Amino acid sequence: MKRLGVYLALIFPAVLLGLWSAFPEADPRLAAPITHFYLVSFTTFAATVVSLFVIISVGETAQPRHLFLAAAFAWMGAVFLIHGATTPGALITHFHPAVTWSSWLTLFGGGVIFLISGFASSRPRPALLRVVALAISVAYVAYLVVVFAAPDLLTTLLALNSAPRVVDLVFVLTLVIWMVGAVRHYLNWRQTHHFIDGLMAFEAGWYATATVSMFRFELWRVGWWMYHVLLLLGFLIAIYALWRAYEQVRTFRLTAYFAATSLIVTAALALLAAQLYSNLAFDNLRQELEADTENLSRHMGDLIAADLPEVTTSADLSALDPQAGLAQSVWSMRLSLVSLQEVALYDNTGREIYSTMSAPGEHQPPPQPDRYQAALSGTTSALLLDPGSAVGSYQPTEADHLLLVYTPFYPAGGPDTSGPIGVLLTLRAASQLTTAQIYSRAIGLGLATVTMGALFLALLFIVFRADYLIRARARELETAYAELRQAEGLRDDLTHMIVHDLRNPLSALTANLDLIGRTLNNPAYPDAPPRFLSGARAAGQRMTGMIDDLLNVGKFEAGELRPTLVPVYLPTVLTDKVESYRSQAEKDGKTLTVRAPAELPTVMADLALIGRVIDNLLSNALKYTDPGGKIQIEAERRDSHLVVRVSDNGAGIPAAHQARIFEKFVQVTDEGGQPLRKGTGLGLAFCRLAVEAHGGKIRVESTPGYGSIFFFTLPLSPPPTT
Repeated sequence: MKRLGVYLALIFPAVLLGLWSAFPEADPRLAAPITHFYLVSFTTFAATVVSLFVIISVGETAQPRHLFLAAAFAWMGAVFLIHGATTPGALITHFHPAVTWSSWLTLFGGGVIFLISGFASSRPRPALLRVVALAISVAYVAYLVVVFAAPDLLTTLLALNSAPRVVDLVFVLTLVIWMVGAVRHYLNWRQTHHFIDGLMAFEAGWYATATVSMFRFELWRVGWWMYHVLLLLGFLIAIYALWRAYEQVRTFRLTAYFAATSLIVTAALALLAAQLYSNLAFDNLRQELEADTENLSRHMGDLIAADLPEVTTSADLSALDPQAGLAQSVWSMRLSLVSLQEVALYDNTGREIYSTMSAPGEHQPPPQPDRYQAALSGTTSALLLDPGSAVGSYQPTEADHLLLVYTPFYPAGGPDTSGPIGVLLTLRAASQLTTAQIYSRAIGLGLATVTMGALFLALLFIVFRADYLIRARARELETAYAELRQAEGLRDDLTHMIVHDLRNPLSALTANLDLIGRTLNNPAYPDAPPRFLSGARAAGQRMTGMIDDLLNVGKFEAGELRPTLVPVYLPTVLTDKVESYRSQAEKDGKTLTVRAPAELPTVMADLALIGRVIDNLLSNALKYTDPGGKIQIEAERRDSHLVVRVSDNGAGIPAAHQARIFEKFVQVTDEGGQPLRKGTGLGLAFCRLAVEAHGGKIRVESTPGYGSIFFFTLPLSPPPTT
């Protein structure tokens, strides 16, 4: 059923054109140039804007064949806009060849782009889009230059009547292009089954029918209007379909949406304002012309009556011989009143006494009998006729309005002596009305475009700024969300590490306590309880150290932990720390040495925090140095700082991790992401925070396979307190 509807929509316009071609009398005439101007101008402008918007929005992702569809409608809309703008009687007073050439090039150029698109690749190619856009832009600009700078060239081409005539040649080429394009896109659709390909085949068939409508039907006939309907419906259907097809891939841009929408609204408002301004100016001038023409008509009636003093009744007027001086009198008066083109005099029965609008011997009744009767009752009235109207034998130019004035005709002496004895009908060609209407429409459109364009630009700047802020806030939210996810990951990692790292000393503590319970008071193991007690104490101390690291890092970051500065003599501190780890080093076959000159000055520091820093560095060095390795701690003075170095010849740290090793929860991993160093990742973070709290810095230098050197500085002058 759906496919049947598509076929009916495709062939119905062609069937109508066939019927109207076979029975021309059934094809009514509908001359509406102003409606044509507004309908075509607005619709084509909107189609062009939306087509360009679609190209910009989906140009990076859409298939080239489908982009050609939008490009074709951008070309057709832009060129057909010139067709609407050059409608005679809308913005210009005369025929312009661009009105014909624009309609030709609309379908011809669109057909060429459609035909090329049938052979385009199905893979997105942004470079091709730029080439096509450039080619279409150059062709359009070139045509605009010809339209405004060399219209005579277009007129000359239209005047060529050699065989084959230009119009016939263009018709045949355009029709063939659309028909071949329809076949090609139909074949594409059979292969892809993409509804855009099917739509392109359908619309190519439609526009083949539109080509026949444009070239082979008389101007203003409904058959001629058919191609306008097909073009405009094709614009709407194709752009909407393409928009929906790629809706899921387009990126929302407030500025682009506002620009497209407001341009269309601005165009509609500008056209509406132009028409309102034109109507206002037209009505004011019409009223002035009507009043002026009525005065001229009454004056002519008075002059004719004064020239015929013997005519005092309607019977005298009916019996008057027009050739007995009346014709000469009216002719001379008409020459003196050059604004009045035609004159007719009727008696009170409606009989024509004399008329310049009738051939000799012809007697036509007065037009508009109701106005004739109103004039017999003493009322002067004016009737405005649209351009192209004819009155009697008078044939005005196609662009001129006509003013018909019905004036009561009184005998000499005027209305004070008697009632009207006839009606004087005068005709005036009001060419200034047509000109004024066109100029006022053009001026109104120009003023509305300038003022609304300025408003559009001002609002566009505001929307652009708002769009920028929205996108900036969106990026910030994306960053915050990513950081939140990272923080959640770190939290999960921290929980895992704390549980994992605390489980080992807790298990050791539990095991040692269990063993103490089993061997206590057992004479077979007299030395076991003290040894197990020492192991339990060591496990508890490791747990306490982990908890202290976690708590102290949090306090440093919150600003709650501040160093308590006292004089500290580093040689003594380093020697004591080395002695406390010496037994562990000797047990593992590692060498632990200290080098700290006795002449080093004291430094103001928090002994507990700096001692904890040294513990962490020595503990890490012992942990990651293989048996037989060497660990050395040394201190020296360098300018206004004391420098403490802890070096080892262990496995070293990969360069990729050295910059982040002092951050919280950072673990050194291999290429597969497996941890190379066990721990919570808080020990070195604590060292960094503790050293920085003293006004110093901590760094690492390491070469994988050759060991690491951790060193930190302490200023000899204490940092200022805050």
